Amino acid sequence: MRDPGGEAWLARIAEGDQDAMMRFYDRYFGLVAGYCRRTIPDRESAEEVIQDVFLMVWRSAARFDAERSGVATWLLVMARSRSVDALRKARRSVAGDSWEDVAEPPAAPDDVAEDAAGHLEQDAVRHAVAGLPAHQREALTMVYLEGLSGQEAAQRQQVPLGTLKTRLRLGLAKLRDVLGGESDGS
Repeated sequence: MRDPGGEAWLARIAEGDQDAMMRFYDRYFGLVAGYCRRTIPDRESAEEVIQDVFLMVWRSAARFDAERSGVATWLLVMARSRSVDALRKARRSVAGDSWEDVAEPPAAPDDVAEDAAGHLEQDAVRHAVAGLPAHQREALTMVYLEGLSGQEAAQRQQVPLGTLKTRLRLGLAKLRDVLGGESDGS
């Protein structure tokens, strides 16, 4: 689904409009914070990643392309990338700990309507993912939820990296089709 409001704010942010940035931040903070706090168990690291994502928005709003993705998808890709970096950094400094064992629950949204809409979207995504072939579903889960690199996921699935990338591409294409062309959560 498209988010014309978010797209308009990004256009204004690209021009240096601080008010648009504040509105954008207010609108999307829950999405980014929820993802980061679920993914990164260390609260301080999660907060740093959240701030990094919004700093990236301020600096790169002009590069947003509505033809390539929705606003929420664009944000979550940035959040995922920064989260994976933070997790890898933490894994290097704390050998042997598993983040999955100590992950905090997601932050509660401030808006009940937004929370309800988010649950409906999550259900739609879960249903769409459940309809994927097992190897595509597993590849997407490893890379997008567990934060594994492509190489790590390929090794775990015991397939060449090219095969894993094909599974990811096909799985994402099927999700895009099932979810009406856009799976950005907005």
